[in-house]
Amino acid sequence: MQQIQNFFWSLLPVRKRCNMKEISCAGYGILLCLLLVAPACAATIPSVAFVSNTTSGTLPLSVLFVDESANSPTAWVWLFGDGGTSTLQNPAHTYTTAGTYSVTLTASNAAGSATVTKSGYISVTKIGTTPVAAFVANQTSGTLPFSVQFMDSSTNSPTTWLWSFGDGASATSQNPIHTYTTAGTYSVTLTATNDAGATTTSQTGYITVTKEAAQPVASFLATGSSGDIPLTVQFFDASSNTPTSWVWSFGDGEYSTSQNPVHTYTTAGTYSVTLTATNDAGSDTSIGTDYVVADPAKPIASFTADVLSGTLPLTVNFTDTSANTPDTWYWSFGDGDTSSYQNVTHTYESAGSYSITLTATNDEGSNTTTKYGFILVSKAIGIPSASFTADSTTGAAPHTVQFTDSSSNTPTAWVWSFGDGESSTLPNPSHTYTTAGSYTVSLTASNTGGTNTVIQSGYITVTGATTVTDTVPSATAPEPQIPEATDTPAAETTSAPEGGSGSILPYAGIVVLAAIGIVGYLLMKRPPRRPHSTGGRDL
Repeated sequence: MQQIQNFFWSLLPVRKRCNMKEISCAGYGILLCLLLVAPACAATIPSVAFVSNTTSGTLPLSVLFVDESANSPTAWVWLFGDGGTSTLQNPAHTYTTAGTYSVTLTASNAAGSATVTKSGYISVTKIGTTPVAAFVANQTSGTLPFSVQFMDSSTNSPTTWLWSFGDGASATSQNPIHTYTTAGTYSVTLTATNDAGATTTSQTGYITVTKEAAQPVASFLATGSSGDIPLTVQFFDASSNTPTSWVWSFGDGEYSTSQNPVHTYTTAGTYSVTLTATNDAGSDTSIGTDYVVADPAKPIASFTADVLSGTLPLTVNFTDTSANTPDTWYWSFGDGDTSSYQNVTHTYESAGSYSITLTATNDEGSNTTTKYGFILVSKAIGIPSASFTADSTTGAAPHTVQFTDSSSNTPTAWVWSFGDGESSTLPNPSHTYTTAGSYTVSLTASNTGGTNTVIQSGYITVTGATTVTDTVPSATAPEPQIPEATDTPAAETTSAPEGGSGSILPYAGIVVLAAIGIVGYLLMKRPPRRPHSTGGRDL
């Protein structure tokens, strides 16, 4: 109170101060009320404003917000844009998600409230990663002038680039085009940068620039260009002006398109070698006359034959396949015969296994090779001569017969037919006949030489089991009429299967017995013989 009194006292002129001393206490009370009520009547709505210690950064981002509102706000409401709020005057808030956030502050006092919003005020990013610099080019070699399109392939999102092209030039664009105007080999460097840092990559000798292509000047070298056959030579291209294709001719009819070929000469002689080298500008040919000298060598004997085995007589064609050009030959056929021809035909007249020897000779020497057991000659296989035997050819049904093959010339297959509809492929079959009859048996014998068949007609005879009972007429039986010869029934005849005459035998026995019975009966019925008249004289 004293401070307030002193404040107002100082406002009065000096001449007035004496009179003020005469103001009563009531006057002071009225003055005090005026001083307290007047400010309240003059209060206004806040003028909202705020600042922060930062407005961007990486996660997590902590921000201190400071209220700078005028007109003495007494309450505050903050909206941080990520769902967070505060009622402090000067709050601190942490952003945990990357993004751009608008911040709003509403400030209030007795006179009212006001709001201010700052759109996109806070920017929060993820923690940055340093780029990994890398690049490629659409071409890396060519002739002057040589333009190259470089392409950034760095990872982790660089935001700036610095290129060095190796010829003193540089660029800061992401994918620059650069033209080289001087021949040479150039290293290229790229530095890629973002907020997290920078990395640099360099490719040494990445770009090769040459002068405009010139026609090759063909040339070549070789190692081992002379010696005995077989002679292997290594050729080397020594052409200038960068040929891109090559054609070699070795002089012996052989060719190659390799840059540095290897070739083997198998025939003695002197050979000229030709190389044609080519590029986009043209071609050039170099000839090495009598460049390779292949000296003769002694033969390496070898041979083949058109057949290696067979039956007598066996004719074989022998062919010389010796290397190094022999000019004389000596054959030994293993059976005592020889030959001096290069390629020879020989016939073997005796069975056996034969070793063949060939000696091949030229001016450099001779060589011999032997193939042991090379020719195998066997006797000719004859057609079988079919024949067979049986342990029993007659018998009563059921009659079992053991057949035995006795064919010559070693048959390997057999087909038997037993005459009763049955057959067998065994060499020595056993067969049972169950029906009386006469049976024809055949055997077909086969081998690789051919087939032969033998047939034995009526070879097997099988009889049936029969029983005959003779009945003697009684004495009182009436005398039978003796039939005429033409009326006498003949013995009944049945046809035997497969020409089987054996089935007649039982009936023939019955007929014989019947005839004997009839004759005996007639003799018994004959009257007694009367005495022969002798003229009164007994005999």
